[in-house]
Amino acid sequence: MSFYAVIKKNARVALKGRWGTATGVFALVFGVSVFLAGVEQMALRMFVASPFYGESTADYTYFLRAFFPAGPAEIIITGITLLLSLLILAPLLLGVTRWFYVLIQREDVVFSEIFHFFESLRRYCNSIWYAVQISARTFGWGIIFLSLPGSVMGICAYFLRIENLDRQARAAASVGVMLAAGLLLLAALLYTVYIKKYTLAAYLLCESDDISVRQAFRTSIKYTKGYRSIKFMFSLSFIGWYLLSPLTLFLLLFFVIPYQSAGETVFARYLVEKNRYQEPQITREFGGAISGR
Repeated sequence: MSFYAVIKKNARVALKGRWGTATGVFALVFGVSVFLAGVEQMALRMFVASPFYGESTADYTYFLRAFFPAGPAEIIITGITLLLSLLILAPLLLGVTRWFYVLIQREDVVFSEIFHFFESLRRYCNSIWYAVQISARTFGWGIIFLSLPGSVMGICAYFLRIENLDRQARAAASVGVMLAAGLLLLAALLYTVYIKKYTLAAYLLCESDDISVRQAFRTSIKYTKGYRSIKFMFSLSFIGWYLLSPLTLFLLLFFVIPYQSAGETVFARYLVEKNRYQEPQITREFGGAISGR
């Protein structure tokens, strides 16, 4: 049996008899997300009733149009919604990770585990800081990996839009777009593999209250060395299920999302335990077992 097959088998064993609860966990997060999106749309309908910036020709309005395609009211409403999403969804999503991490280690996991990061101010602040950190890191690396091929493709595409461009220049621009698109795809793949180095940080925070967000990221980077491409391929192995989900009116997602989440958690637990076996002092420092109950 292959390594991936073993991981998936353990995930199914952990979920046996708990598929309904696992589905309910994701249904709650989805419901909260939909509610926040609905509040945003309602606020936009109530307070955004006319075009922004008016007919003014003041210089600052051109600046606003260039950098903020939405108007001030829309920016404020969207900003407040994003802040609420951070304050509510960040600890909730980390709580979902906690629920699965407890699930694969013991049988007495309860639904309330998803509220684990709401139970103390320290946990709550850690969950917010983790969300900010992971967003900043993934966004920053995305800029580094994707900006060059994306810029080249954008420039070449711009030249293709010029009507009076001569044939040779147009051909060169067309080749440039194709090459840049290939490089962009390659860069996206490399980026996706590279940021896998952060994937264990959430699990380490869920496991112990003694580890800081900074330590979690540093430990994750260390523990995932040599396994980032393997972890990427493991995540990719579920793509067939997602491609089939439209044929079931997306009902298959109620099976796929818990299944993949459990599989990813088993994989994460394997990497954590493997590294701790080789470096037992790390186990003593951070606990090495679920804490907080």
